Amino acid sequence: MATIEECIVEDGTLDALLNTITCGDLMKTDDPGGNKLGTRPTHPLCLDSELSVTEGCEALAANKITSAPVYDAVKGGFIGMLDYRDLVAFVLSVLHKVPKDLPPIDATMEVTDLVKRALTNKSEVPIKLVSNLSHENPLVSVQASAPVRAAVDEFSNNRVHRLIVLEPEADASHFAGILSQSTVAALVASRVGKLAGKLNPKEKCIWPTGNKTLEEVGLVGRDVVSVIPEDTVLEALYTMHENRISSVAIVDRGEEGNELVGSISMADIKVILSDRKGWRRLYEKCYDFFASMRYEQGLEAGGDDRVPTYIVHPHSTLIATIEKLAATRAHRIWIVSGQTKLVGVVSLSDIMPLLLR
Repeated sequence: MATIEECIVEDGTLDALLNTITCGDLMKTDDPGGNKLGTRPTHPLCLDSELSVTEGCEALAANKITSAPVYDAVKGGFIGMLDYRDLVAFVLSVLHKVPKDLPPIDATMEVTDLVKRALTNKSEVPIKLVSNLSHENPLVSVQASAPVRAAVDEFSNNRVHRLIVLEPEADASHFAGILSQSTVAALVASRVGKLAGKLNPKEKCIWPTGNKTLEEVGLVGRDVVSVIPEDTVLEALYTMHENRISSVAIVDRGEEGNELVGSISMADIKVILSDRKGWRRLYEKCYDFFASMRYEQGLEAGGDDRVPTYIVHPHSTLIATIEKLAATRAHRIWIVSGQTKLVGVVSLSDIMPLLLR
């Protein structure tokens, strides 16, 4: 296979780049975009299936990730992924918020047992009963030798946010790590964005679709799921669970449209599960919860705002949006007209299929 530089010289397109770099090489890159906003775990993180829900949540938060594979030592393999959507589904199940008319989930008896045990002592519920509870994060793998384009295909077709990367070893494959949509977005930002090619012109890639506006690629004007400031955190989580999304806008609704005032995501469940009395916060008003998180995490970051509501505009280009997502390490960004009128949302899942155009 040609080197990255040779391929780009011959065909300096994003498609050529995605077909040249392997998943294993990209995964090992500490930060393709040179992002210094946070740190990653120095080794692949796996969660033991016997960890409690609280311990699993703490592990995700401590490593600044939103999901991790769950390994069952008895079965001798991975049994699924644990992410914040599973934890939200768990909370809703415990509080009987999941409607009974929804299709039954797999392993009904396990879920029944989970709820009974959780009502007694939620800290004793093992994550093996919660993993995949949301049915939104299937365990999908890719070989380390596969090109990044193959990973983008998996992201697009399976609507997953992370892939397990496997490397061959003797007659089997071993877990090498996790490749996320965020890492791919950072790669694209570093090779196509404004700063691409400044140090090495050979690294600059051409991607015509990236120069189109969000409106031109059809991401403006779609219905955006939202809640109002007076709704409770529990209602917001249920809204996300019901609509199979991981973040929801907080808006003031008016005759001329919805005004964006904040947002809340499933990752915020870590604040609730990490505190013994945290469950009380499920009944806080959404905006109060959002504002308190901005304040509390701002203090922890020395005044740096850690829970902002990032925005772009309909005329923003796709590559500029990807650059902003990569720089902030956000998974989605709200589209507003004027100052605050909400007209759309862009997620990394929306962007993945566009990388193939």
